[in-house]
Formats: sequence, C-alpha cells, structure tokens
Amino acid sequence: MAKHGTVVIDPGHGGSSVVGGSSPNNATSPSGVKEKNITLAMAFLIREELRRFADSDGHSLNIILTRETDVNVGLAARGNVAKNNNANLFLSIHCNASENHTARGTETLISPVSDGNTNYAKDKVFAQAIQNAVFNTIKMHDANARDRGVKDQVLAALRRSALGPSVRAGMVELEFIDRPDVDALLNKEPSATAVRRDLSKAIAAALVTAL
Repeated sequence: MAKHGTVVIDPGHGGSSVVGGSSPNNATSPSGVKEKNITLAMAFLIREELRRFADSDGHSLNIILTRETDVNVGLAARGNVAKNNNANLFLSIHCNASENHTARGTETLISPVSDGNTNYAKDKVFAQAIQNAVFNTIKMHDANARDRGVKDQVLAALRRSALGPSVRAGMVELEFIDRPDVDALLNKEPSATAVRRDLSKAIAAALVTAL
C-alpha cells in the first residue's frame, strides 16, 4: 500500500560553534571522524533510500533535512522544522561516546511523559522500530553489537513545544564511535560503505512502515 507523509531527518550537531544549545560536535572516532560528519552522511543516505522506496513502491514522501551542510542548527529550531512542515515523523541521528571509551551499543531516545510528552506511547512504538532496524543491521555485520534499548531522556530537540503535538519523534544513537572496533565497522574497513548503506536501508524501511 502506498504511503503518504512528511519525514524530517535531523543530522545531529554541525558547524564550529554552539547554536541554540546545540554543540558543533560531541563524539570523535579514534581515526578522527567526527560525529557531525557521520550524521550528515547518514542523513543523505537515508534520504536517498527513502526516495528509492518512493520511486519503486509509489509512496508520496516529503523528505526534509534540518541541515544539508556543515552548519549548526539550534535544538528547538530542529524540532520546529517538524512543526512548521506538519511532519509525521522526526528522527534525529547521533553517535555516542563514553568517558572510558568502553561502552558499545545502539539506543534510541524519546521525550518522557514528565517533560510534557503527550505523544509518548506513539513515540515509543516508533522509536522501537528504529532501534530494531539499527541494532539488527549492526548485529548482522558485528556479533558484538549490543541492544541498549529505547530510553526516556529530556532533550530540547524532542520537546513538544518545539515539535508540535502530533509528530512521532525519536533520537537514535547509532553506536559508540569512540571505540576502535566501531570506528573500523563504520569508517575504516572496506566494508564500512556497505554497513552504512545497510543501515540507511533499514532505517528508511522503518520510517516508511511507520507512516
């Protein structure tokens, strides 16, 4: 069945200075690949895959990126893109890092009820679909993948005041890129291009299914 709707993809971070509470970059891989560049590259791939789905299956998709260059966008402004375009789905793409560089895994974050999220139940279903798509894809390429699950977290970009009342929204932390094995998986190994492509296909499929 053909799907119709607006999907907003938010590549985390960007630029060189803090804007509206959004830091220019958080995580960096051992080989020097910055989170802000991975998130933008993944957003482009996801958009490309969504367009493929639309062309092949007759979906009518309006796909919007909150940024398309190395610029930073304020946290509330990112959410506002969904509100201003009456979006059905909002997905923010990020990468993780830990203080001791030992953590691994994929997790997807949603705004808690305690922060005024009136769409919590629907957000959780949407976030679980994204979580499954990313974790299962990484597990397919790496037996050490870890499912960290869907978690509640107060995040300015996911506040209902920014997003509006009805859009389903979540933030996926793809993996902990500060680890050498993840750096190899996503950036350094010859297969990294295929891993990123598989991730984008899985995420795009989950987005289309969620519409």
